[in-house]
Amino acid sequence: MQSVCEVLEQMVADGVVTSYAIGGATAAGFHGEPLATRDIDVFVFLDVAEGSLLISLEPVFQWFAAKGFSDFDEEGLLVCGFPVQFLPASTPIEREAVEQAILIEWEGIRMRVMRPEHLAAIALSVGRPKDRARVVYLCALPDFDRLRFAEILNLHQLSDRWQEWSTGLGLDPKLPPG
Repeated sequence: MQSVCEVLEQMVADGVVTSYAIGGATAAGFHGEPLATRDIDVFVFLDVAEGSLLISLEPVFQWFAAKGFSDFDEEGLLVCGFPVQFLPASTPIEREAVEQAILIEWEGIRMRVMRPEHLAAIALSVGRPKDRARVVYLCALPDFDRLRFAEILNLHQLSDRWQEWSTGLGLDPKLPPG
């Protein structure tokens, strides 16, 4: 994992992407216990031509190919033996999560990881069955900031969905005022 993060930091230093943040189950594992996952989700900011309707990951894949990384495992590019799925941070909540990512240093390696409150809000917005389990897990973390979470939910119009999910999942639906 450290070698993947070194490569991601080099990608930023080389200007291929303007920023990134690790999301999904990998990021959730950094905030608590490691979680089983198939790949590493990496949300990226790309320079996109003004007025462009399409976002292309081609510059990312070209950069990796020049570094010798060109094999895929399903949708993940194999980077130092790990499948990495690159996702443009395209929704407002994803962009905010990348902008407010925590910079973690692990065994001397820097990495940008989404905050647990953003991970829970993104899971809430996506709504897959596995996202329900992730919301329960994240909300139970000792350092989960319920005030920050309430602010994120209010900003991204997810408060009603939280009320529905929290009741169905047996979580306390009350959040501090955002």
